[in-house]
Amino acid sequence: MRPAGASKLALVLGVNGQDGSYLAERLLQCGWHVTGVGRQAHSRWVCAASPRFTYQRLDLADDRQLSSLLLKVKPAAIFHFAAVHGAAGFDYEAHWRDVHAVNTLSAHAVLEYLRCHAPNSIFVYASSSKVYRTSEGGVFCESSRRESTCIYSTTKNAATDLIAYYRKQHHMKASVVWTFNHESPRRGNSYFMPKVISNLASAILDHGHVGTISSLSFWCDWGDARDFMAATVRIVELTPGQDYVLASGTTLWAEDFVTTLYARFGVSCQKHLQVKYLSEGPKPAAYSADISLLQQRIGATMRSAFEIAEDILRTNHAEAWAKVQPFLNP
Repeated sequence: MRPAGASKLALVLGVNGQDGSYLAERLLQCGWHVTGVGRQAHSRWVCAASPRFTYQRLDLADDRQLSSLLLKVKPAAIFHFAAVHGAAGFDYEAHWRDVHAVNTLSAHAVLEYLRCHAPNSIFVYASSSKVYRTSEGGVFCESSRRESTCIYSTTKNAATDLIAYYRKQHHMKASVVWTFNHESPRRGNSYFMPKVISNLASAILDHGHVGTISSLSFWCDWGDARDFMAATVRIVELTPGQDYVLASGTTLWAEDFVTTLYARFGVSCQKHLQVKYLSEGPKPAAYSADISLLQQRIGATMRSAFEIAEDILRTNHAEAWAKVQPFLNP
């Protein structure tokens, strides 16, 4: 039920993930009451003792349970930041039922709840830059052509198309945010930046350490998950129903980024990081994310990839961080 005196009550789907946890914390900071939903028995990051936070264990693959929860909670805003998603090489085919159920059908259940019971509530759905062909270069914005190239992007595009339909037919305040790569100390260890930083930490502590990485031959826009979630809250409060690209707006060549990052801490990338798959052929064209709409309407500011990397090293690898302090501050 809605807490007494709660003018703003949000439901965060996927609250135990990187994005959902930061989003819930930001909402709480902004005075919202938050019900967080996750598959696990307990809240992982958000303090369950907060008087304005409630944790609800629920499997989003069960849309009936989700519909029942929506009727019970009656949120003013619903944030869908849950997804079946993995790092490069993840076998979506082996999990296709859950991918569709969580990424698309649960979003459809939210839209039906809004249509039937809460037409004035706000909905935000997190999509992904994987719906764009960034490997071909170019500039990507809210109106860029989307393409389904894998099961994951298929489910994200299906949910986006459903939202567009319900928005047109039923005048809903529903937004899609296309998130480009975003990192934080809560990012899973299977992803690129945590892997690179873990290897950096090992090299700082052991000069003979040599790690491996699949590739350094790609362009990437790395943003900070906390910046993205702060922008998401502002979207709901300032321009509900508007779609946005969430990115840093700066694209880096992975090899240049890692080489520069390692050098900052006196570590040689070439010596301590072995690349499994070396690039062949010409360097691909760079892409860029156009965040002008976000900056104009929301006024979002974004940390750099180097700031994020240092924060991950400081937070998750305290021993290595302590060792490089004299080097950073001679």
